[in-house]
Amino acid sequence: MINVQRSLCVIEPVLIVHGGAGTVSDDRIPGKLRGVTLAAKVGYQVLARNGSVLEAVEEAVRIMEADRFFNAGYGSVLNIAGDVEMDASIMDGASKAIGSLSGVRDLLHPISLARAIMEHSGHNFLIGEGLHSFALDRGFQFLDPPGQLVTQYAKDSLDEWKASDQSYRSGEGGTVGAVAIDADGNIAAATSTGGVTGKRVGRVGDTPIIGSGTYADNRLGGVSLTGDGDIIMKVCIAYDVLRTAELTGREIQPVADELLDAMSASLGGTAGLVAVDSAGNVAVAHNSKHMSWAYQRGDTVAYGASKEDFNMQPATDNQFISLANDRIFEVKSAN
Repeated sequence: MINVQRSLCVIEPVLIVHGGAGTVSDDRIPGKLRGVTLAAKVGYQVLARNGSVLEAVEEAVRIMEADRFFNAGYGSVLNIAGDVEMDASIMDGASKAIGSLSGVRDLLHPISLARAIMEHSGHNFLIGEGLHSFALDRGFQFLDPPGQLVTQYAKDSLDEWKASDQSYRSGEGGTVGAVAIDADGNIAAATSTGGVTGKRVGRVGDTPIIGSGTYADNRLGGVSLTGDGDIIMKVCIAYDVLRTAELTGREIQPVADELLDAMSASLGGTAGLVAVDSAGNVAVAHNSKHMSWAYQRGDTVAYGASKEDFNMQPATDNQFISLANDRIFEVKSAN
């Protein structure tokens, strides 16, 4: 367990992100740590300039969607046919407004489309031709020619999966997410993923399912999940963590640890999450070998990758903006 609890008399803004739960090779951990640290800083800067929590979590997730080290956007894993199909969701804790999508292709930033669904579609969840049509109506530009989100790393991973016992629980895994709270206690959460390597065409995981992969409520807190989505969906952990903490009067960190372990004990698989409660306390929990994560509060950024990994550094701004631009434009896209 990573103890990152902090009691606050006055809410201090914080933004926390994760870069996916799973088993990560040593050579890829530095890239993931750079990516989550960058995402936390970018998202926090939105809060620092009095931007909304929705904008903050969207911008944080966009950074990771543009980074090849994460299973979201550019870097997404491939389905059995060798294509990228992505899911995403976002939730506003003040209004309970939500936006979810599944199966989108050739779009660098699904999280922005999820927010557009929340704010402009009149619905909560879009898929298929209707999703594609709505995206075009809202001015989103799909990559042309198609297939530009497919990386060599994803191709190699699919080949390895096909040559293995084809277990959905092997490999690096992934999903990215962000949760934020501002000084007024407003909370938002966002999650984006490419799913799992070798998934069937049309498979939907926990990421776009509100209460399973994502949840936000100003009264309770916010959560973003990662891990074995087909199992996470069965226990609705995002909501259960917040509700259990409320009903028992316990802190969110031990509740998250216990519920993740209970899920694994009864159903198998592993998972991880980042969370913020209504007082601004943060939680990082995972029972996978790795989960990259980072959060910024004030002038300090904390980050880690393994269960006992906890590092802190000053949140200096002089280099991360140029790095963000480099990663965002690795793939040509207006959205």
